[in-house]
Amino acid sequence: MVRGLANAARGDEVHVFLDERTRSSPLPCGIAPERCHYVWGGNGLLSNMLAVPRAADRLGLDVVLYQNFVPPRALAHHARVAYVYDVIFESHPEFFTVRERLYFSPLRGLTAGADRVCTETESERTRIVRLGYAAADRVDVVPPPVDELFALERVAVAAGIPALPARFVLFVGRLNTRKNVQTLVRAMQYVRNRELALVIVGSRDATSPDISAIARDAGVADRVHLMGGVSDRALRAIYARATLFCFPSLDEGFGMPPLEAMALGIPVIASRIPAVVESCGDAATYVEPRDERAFAAAIDSLACDQPRRDAQRAAGFKRAGTFTSERFAIGILGSLHAAANR
Repeated sequence: MVRGLANAARGDEVHVFLDERTRSSPLPCGIAPERCHYVWGGNGLLSNMLAVPRAADRLGLDVVLYQNFVPPRALAHHARVAYVYDVIFESHPEFFTVRERLYFSPLRGLTAGADRVCTETESERTRIVRLGYAAADRVDVVPPPVDELFALERVAVAAGIPALPARFVLFVGRLNTRKNVQTLVRAMQYVRNRELALVIVGSRDATSPDISAIARDAGVADRVHLMGGVSDRALRAIYARATLFCFPSLDEGFGMPPLEAMALGIPVIASRIPAVVESCGDAATYVEPRDERAFAAAIDSLACDQPRRDAQRAAGFKRAGTFTSERFAIGILGSLHAAANR
């Protein structure tokens, strides 16, 4: 994203604010060191209210892109654009802990005062407008790019990852209630092709179900492999070895993992939910998210049909290739300029 902005903003001066705890990390590509500024980042909300606006105003910046939370106008002398990934916590509070809901609770009021708002999909824009976060004419859809590190030609063998099954269905994402991985685990008991295993990559959080217990109850514990969190390099290697990718999420603002799989040539089966259908287009196979047997049938059908997998592979490459850093940068710059002019 940063490289895309640096390349596209030819007439603008781009600055980046970084968490002071990352001083030893490499600087974002394309940004000169004197335009990278370290601020306190211990809490995203508080940092955006206090640390970032003060630093931006000292530098005399015209407009700042904030992640989720924008400071009130009284705290900033620059235009403010909010990139709000989603407001699922409000439409589906049951997917979040009380602590998470409290953290996001100021978002509506702060977003209402932003000069412009960006979000990931048209479906999320509709939700933001419907819930009263911003008027429709102030919300821009700017899809995020698929990380170029997931390009097929960049995949290399990653050392240190456990042995993988010869053929497997892959899930990648946080293991929380919303991602609905439990439905995919239960679906494995109905998959007729017993050679197919299920590999799950992701970390648990406060709403995570007990995946191991669910696998034991479904009688598929020997075919379910929990990998936990892995490095980006290992993740790319795991993606590239998968037979299929399944994404059973109950709700999304965008849904990046299916597109990462597509970028690496892996056919995708995903939930029929608005944001994922919008993101993946005609390059995926869709099923109802809570239908275990439908997931199993889709897995069996696609796994044994090489021509169909080849067709989805080609469509997936094409689809993932449309989500570029250049497209993102052009969209973001349009919002930033509109906010500054306002």
